[in-house]
Amino acid sequence: MAEMEAVAMNRQFWICGFVLFGGMLLNAQDVSPVTRENLEGALGNRSVLLVELVRQAEAGDNYAQYCGPNTYITGRGVLKNDAEAVRWCLQAARKGVPEAQNRMGYLHQHGIGVPQDYGEAVRWFSNAAEQKLPAAQHNLAHMYQYGEGVPLDYARAADLYGQAAAQGLARARNELGMAYELGTGVPRNATEAFNLFHLAAEQGEPSAQHNLGMMYFEGQGTARNYPEALKWFSQAANGGIVEAYRSLGHLYEYGNGVHRDYLKAAELYRKAAEHGIVAAQVELAYLYMTGKGVQRDYFESAKWFRRAAEQGHPIGENGIGYMYCRGEGVIRDYRQGADWLQKAAEQNYPLAQQNLGILYQNGLGVPLNYAEAYKWFTLAANSGMAASRRALEALTQIMTTTQLSDGHTRVSDWVSHHNNLKLAAQKAEARKLDSYETAAQP
Repeated sequence: MAEMEAVAMNRQFWICGFVLFGGMLLNAQDVSPVTRENLEGALGNRSVLLVELVRQAEAGDNYAQYCGPNTYITGRGVLKNDAEAVRWCLQAARKGVPEAQNRMGYLHQHGIGVPQDYGEAVRWFSNAAEQKLPAAQHNLAHMYQYGEGVPLDYARAADLYGQAAAQGLARARNELGMAYELGTGVPRNATEAFNLFHLAAEQGEPSAQHNLGMMYFEGQGTARNYPEALKWFSQAANGGIVEAYRSLGHLYEYGNGVHRDYLKAAELYRKAAEHGIVAAQVELAYLYMTGKGVQRDYFESAKWFRRAAEQGHPIGENGIGYMYCRGEGVIRDYRQGADWLQKAAEQNYPLAQQNLGILYQNGLGVPLNYAEAYKWFTLAANSGMAASRRALEALTQIMTTTQLSDGHTRVSDWVSHHNNLKLAAQKAEARKLDSYETAAQP
């Protein structure tokens, strides 16, 4: 039987592909509208009785009717009351107050005080967007971007983000920057993306600050500049972007723009990992496995690989699968190891395919099956795994003609089944994947 050993392969920054932050949770949120100074002051000044606001609203003042819902939604001065918020907001919205229309869209989008209804949300956002309200243009763009209440339309989303961005809305600038970065709805243009991220970041938009840091880190749309990346990652982290802690951790681990500090890297990775950032979980698992910045601890390593695996991350699945096969941090269990490796291999992760091939070649946790081993070694070799090519050459020397034919068929069937747009997207993501790759060699 072949003994497995860990091989640390070239670790690159993209453990699970940095997804540029679009602030998806922020996208859908209502952007605070501008209201009359006297009413806004009344809401912020506890000495002014809510009675005065209600009196003005009942007298038909449109903006008082709009401000009323804010008090009931936030509970400032009154008990929270979604139904009462909807009642006041609807009156102002029907009178054409764009901020109230935008708020009605938000309420319908999230089902606050009304049944969730994307169609109604789109209708209200559209009414407000037609009046050039940037917050509504942004929110309507979100609906088109994600196909909520309307057919998915990236071009329309980009156009609306552009309209809001032209009026200076930071979130819209960030979203439009992402569209240019990814080429969704507009031609891909890294320079334009960088410029938009920079504008939004200077306005204090945390997601844009992280995206701008990524542009500096990668040298996209601008010259690579690690100190600038550090600056913007730090601001994004202070602004609540948890992913930024992972980005900072990477800078400290590799000494990019700062003195290398494994302990600091581990602390930053942990902050992100504990908030569910899968890339940080894999990074932290690697540090515990190697003892970089922390005391070597296979139990902690297995814990973090498992958390990443439970989120469906192929490197996490491969990592915990490998540890089950090695009996490191967990009781050795080839069957569980094979199950996790299978999940990663089905995502076309080459290292897991290689490891799974070893198990089938030796009947560890799975029935001994040379044809199945041939399939996984071939798939891994096709992705550039040199060890799999060597294993394949050795395996073919002991396979019968029938087994080789069976192996060829299995490879063809797998490729045919997975050769679709979904797999193409996974491969594109895998190119940005990271780094820690636990290998097993025969």
